[in-house]
Amino acid sequence: MEKDVIGYLIMRKDDPITYAEFTADGNMISFSKDMMNKELAPLQDAYQEQWLNLWWKERSVPIEQDNIQHFLTANGYNMPSEFLIRNLGLSLTDYYWLKPVGSSLTWKDVNLYDNEFKGNLLDWERESIGHDDHTASEDTPHYSPNGSLQGSIEKSWVINNGERCLIKGNHSYKSDESINEIIACEIHKRQGQKNYCKYDLIEISGKEYAYGCYSKAFTSQKKELISAWALYTNEKKDNNTSGYDHLIKMCGKYGMDTDEVRAGLEYQIMADFIMSGYDRHLNNIAFIRDADSLRFIGLAPIFDSGGSMFACRSIPKNEKELMNIETNSFIKKETGMLNLVTDRELIDLTKLPPASYIRELYHKDPKMDEKDINNIAHWYERKIDICRDFQLGRKVFKRT
Repeated sequence: MEKDVIGYLIMRKDDPITYAEFTADGNMISFSKDMMNKELAPLQDAYQEQWLNLWWKERSVPIEQDNIQHFLTANGYNMPSEFLIRNLGLSLTDYYWLKPVGSSLTWKDVNLYDNEFKGNLLDWERESIGHDDHTASEDTPHYSPNGSLQGSIEKSWVINNGERCLIKGNHSYKSDESINEIIACEIHKRQGQKNYCKYDLIEISGKEYAYGCYSKAFTSQKKELISAWALYTNEKKDNNTSGYDHLIKMCGKYGMDTDEVRAGLEYQIMADFIMSGYDRHLNNIAFIRDADSLRFIGLAPIFDSGGSMFACRSIPKNEKELMNIETNSFIKKETGMLNLVTDRELIDLTKLPPASYIRELYHKDPKMDEKDINNIAHWYERKIDICRDFQLGRKVFKRT
């Protein structure tokens, strides 16, 4: 027996993009190419025949996200796509949503920037990050932004004092990934960098780890987030062009200052190198776009630096291991990433936080081993030394 088919208009705020049909569990069956509003459509693999199906599939919270399977089962969902469609595909990073055919719903009715929503995706007992913790009242539609929340780490959007905040946990029993976000913020602050997402620690009970972290949304009704992956895949890459240069080329195509973009990416590469960051993939780089004009403003604030300082990885035993860190980014090796940098003076090494600051933060976590803390701090200092040689033009590693 065929599953029931439900028709929706895929919307950007109050503008229809196209008509699509879905099963009740959120699987997109088909969409109309003839009535497609290409100007307002999402940027995603547009050169593929079924690109909108792929966009929708990737919009769902990943089943690999920590704790999501437990949440889905406990709340009667069979799969992430069902959770997503029940919440009309809404997000707190852009303005796309599903309007049931025949419905009178408007963007004003459903958007989660202004309307309250049912909050916590996770059963966390947590310290309040504001004076109170607002969630939707019983007469508010039960829409949530968490059905479209990406990444593998457990996290949840909540509302505190009227502000949309994202709380994140850790992959392991330690709080190191959350603490790494604080270390990254301190690095950016001391560098005088303005374009970064500010994180704060928050105590979490009922979990193996002691701390999570939270940040305020940097999107709004006026500014949306476009991932580097969406921009990268919007046009097929030439075989003679590197992935890094292809992304910068796409930025130029959409009106951004490529020199500014390159400088921002190079700063991020150097900061990641110092922190031994290994997870700067193209969904951990993003751009801000104006909601009304569709004009790209530039790089989004730096976010998601938790995958660094050997969190969830083995700490190097020697210098050879330190210089062979693999990354999930433009290039497979961290040293190769550093070779993309043309302006070596983007970071002032004299203004970096000292190793004592690193030790102090990690000592907040009762499950961090003292030997590990000292080793992480040692390799952090060594990375600074390597960057100093790099800035002096010395050959610090072989080209990867």
